[in-house]
Parts: sequence; C-alpha cells; structure tokens
Amino acid sequence: MISRHVLEFSLVSVKTLVPVYLLAAVFAVALVVPARKSRGMRIRLLAFAAVGAALGVFLGWFLGDVLDIVGIPPTWVDRVWVAVVTAGIGLVVAACIDAPVRRRVLAGTGVVVIVLAGALAVNRDAGLFPEVGDALGVPFVQPIVLPSLTAAERADTTPPPRWNPPSDLPRAGRYGSIAIPGHRSGFPARAGIVYLPPAALVSDAPALPVVVLLSGQGPGAAPANLVDAGRVASSLDALAARNDGLAPIVVIPDQLSLPANNPMCVDGPLGNSATYLTVDVPTWIRSHLHVATDPRDWAIGGFSQGGTCAIQLGSAHPTLYGSFIDVSGEKGPSLDSLQDTIDRGFSGSRAAYDQAQPLAILAAHGRYADSAAFFAVGASDSRYGPVLPVLSSAAREEGIDVTTVVIPHSGHDYATASKALALGLAWFEQRTRAIGAGR
Repeated sequence: MISRHVLEFSLVSVKTLVPVYLLAAVFAVALVVPARKSRGMRIRLLAFAAVGAALGVFLGWFLGDVLDIVGIPPTWVDRVWVAVVTAGIGLVVAACIDAPVRRRVLAGTGVVVIVLAGALAVNRDAGLFPEVGDALGVPFVQPIVLPSLTAAERADTTPPPRWNPPSDLPRAGRYGSIAIPGHRSGFPARAGIVYLPPAALVSDAPALPVVVLLSGQGPGAAPANLVDAGRVASSLDALAARNDGLAPIVVIPDQLSLPANNPMCVDGPLGNSATYLTVDVPTWIRSHLHVATDPRDWAIGGFSQGGTCAIQLGSAHPTLYGSFIDVSGEKGPSLDSLQDTIDRGFSGSRAAYDQAQPLAILAAHGRYADSAAFFAVGASDSRYGPVLPVLSSAAREEGIDVTTVVIPHSGHDYATASKALALGLAWFEQRTRAIGAGR
C-alpha cells in the first residue's frame, strides 16, 4: 500500500516544480556546453533543437487536435511546453553524437528529467493531478464521520427564517470520503465525497440546501478531482465566511465507476447511472444529512462530462433538482463516435439516444415552472465553447432562468472549472431559501 504522505505529495507546488526545472536546466547545460567547442557542433546543436521544436509542434497538433488522445484540445501553454521538451531532447541527442559512454548515460538521465519537467508544467496548466495520488488514480481523501441525524432533524426540512450562528461555530467546513451505495440502480460507484459547511457542524444545525456535484471523465477522473483540482471546498468555505457559516452541503458522488468509463448519466448497458443520481444518491442524502427538500434548494452541477450530466438530469427532473450548473459540458452524452455511442450506450437504439439529448429533453418537457440554470465555459475552449449558446438559448426558451459566464483567458481544464464552479455555487446560494432569497 502506498503511504498517505506519498499520495498527498504535491505535483503543482512551487517547491516541487522549481527544483525539477532547475535540475533539467543543469542537465541541459552540462551536456551542451562541453559540446560547443567547434562550429560544426554548434550548427548541429541548433539544427537538432530546431527539428525537435518542429516535431513538438507537430505532435501537439497531431496528438491533441487530430487524434484527440485526451478528449480536449491542448492549450497554447501545452503546445509551447511540448515544443520546449522536444527541442531539449534534440539538443541532448546532438550533444551525445560521438560522445563517450559516460556522457550518453548522463544524457539518458537528462532526457528523463526534461520530460518530467515538461509533464509537470502541462499538468500544472491543466490542474488535473494536484497530488501523486490523483496521477495514480488513487487520490487520498480522509473518510468523514457524519453528525448523527435525529428524528426531529429528519422531519425538519424547512430552512429557518433567521439564522443566529452559535459561539462555537467552526471557522471552516469539513469534507471527506464516504460510500454512497446504489441500492436501486445497482451502479458500482466508488466512494463519494461530502462537504459540510460550518453551519452543519453545530448542534441544532439548520436544514441546508444541497448541491450534487460531478467531476469530469478521463485519466485519473474521480470525485476527489473537484476538491483537489477544482478547489470546491475552498470556494464553499469562502461562501460560508460571508454568510455566518451558511453554505450548501455538497455531495460529490461517483457517476463513472472507473476513470475511463462514461455511462453518460443514462440507464443502459454501461450502468444505471441516471437512477443512481436521481434515486440512490438523493435517498442517501435525505437519510444521512439535515437538508432542505424543496427543489429550489437542490442543484446538480459538474464540469465537462459532469456538466453534461447536470443539464441532462436537471432538465429531466426539475421537481428534484430545481437548478443545474453546467461548466464546459457537451451538447449531449457521447462516446468515441455517434455509432459507438448508440451501440454501446443505448443498445443500438437511435431513438433512445435522441431522447437522451438535452435539447430533446428540454423540448419534450415544455415550459418549466421554477427552474434555473448556470452555464460557464472557458473563453478559449474551442470544442465546448460553442455548446454554451445553443443549450442556454434552448433552456431560456423553455422558461428556465438562465445565467451564462465566460471565463477569460481559459480553456477546458480544471483551472477553468475551479473558477466557474466557485461562481456557480455562489449563484445557486443566492437562489436558495436558506441563504439567498429567503434571508
């Protein structure tokens, strides 16, 4: 078993990045400087570096845009770092031609360090793997012990008209992992995460609003992404600090089962994730947490695939989720291709696929009585950016109260998600009776 200290080691802090960058620079200098003794060698170094940089530009385009190996287009930061790394490798290769074995061994080590430096830089830009555990797919989050829920609290689901914070109110909330079983759906979910604001940690806690929040899908995807890379707990603590400890209770269930899975938040061959998120998770929340039950006090939200799920389920179940937060979501559930999506996700039924699309759900429902939606996207997100005006306009036409936000200088990554989710949570808080509209 990997120790907790290893799993919690930061991959994005300055204390980690600066030594790796410096070490990569030292290796490059140690290999290149002795090789610059002749004019021919200098020309070779420049030529190999130029070829390496050109290869990096090509790889960024071919792997990121053509083959789409990670499902999102690379940012300009990613492209620059790939070019820098391949240029560095070109320099090292040029310096090792006709060099002694000792220099070649040094070069091999240098290449590893240079590649590591580039990988860490790209990771920091994307904000995907803040810690070693995230990169290994085993993020470490301490289990949480929930406060005991009394019979009176189960019956009390209406937020009080006024909230007088007690003297022992904690300064920050608390979060941790917990199992949320799929009794009705049979969905094999991994442990989820629950965030309790300060107001939920005191005796005689009020009934609080709820946000069910969903991570994106892909390498290392897990509920912990939203508290590590998405900084959700920090955003909620900031909201609570402005509202005498009041903030939504946030539940982050696992809608994927495995990082590379995409059940698409429907009930189908890939898992009954829709029933898990609309029956099992809400039932567990009402049984274990002191929450308000009015749809206006419930929201579902998420980033990327999680954002797609949010509009699917929010628009299909307005009497459960009165609000939804869609950050950088897709136009609808999808896998590798249209036919692959229909075959694997909908048992070959094109009709079932069509009915699961958010535009179809919105049109089939008709006029919404009291639903609200928050859409956000990064300004440079060329793939999912164009989705926002399409879905937000359709939602607005059906009577949903729509708010849209574009995050400047931002793409499709957790840097965008952390900013947009913070804004979305603040937006939802103002809609609720317990904190916003009811105060």
